[in-house]
Amino acid sequence: MKALLKEWQKRLNLLDWKIVLEEDCSPNDMQIQSQQGETEWDEVNKCAVIRILNPKDYGKRILPFDREKTLVHELLHIKLWWLQNNDCELENRMVHQLIDEMAVALVKAKRRK
Repeated sequence: MKALLKEWQKRLNLLDWKIVLEEDCSPNDMQIQSQQGETEWDEVNKCAVIRILNPKDYGKRILPFDREKTLVHELLHIKLWWLQNNDCELENRMVHQLIDEMAVALVKAKRRK
């Protein structure tokens, strides 16, 4: 996963960010326990922590767990930090959906090569 982090940081032009990746997290390690991943960032200092759920804790869901897509999704939160407005729940949900759709598209495009 560390190699994937560096690859996607380069692809998304985020090499100037210091990003710590915490893999195989339990739901208790996450701020929102129903998520596949989460990110805390500081845009001023360009540093972030990305936590990705342990696949064994994913459970039975409609879509399979995809660690790379989850990583890209979290990196897009960093890239698009300025779009996220904690005061408007609807806007936040729409931005989150957009980020997820972009992550799916980027990973699919990479895998078709």
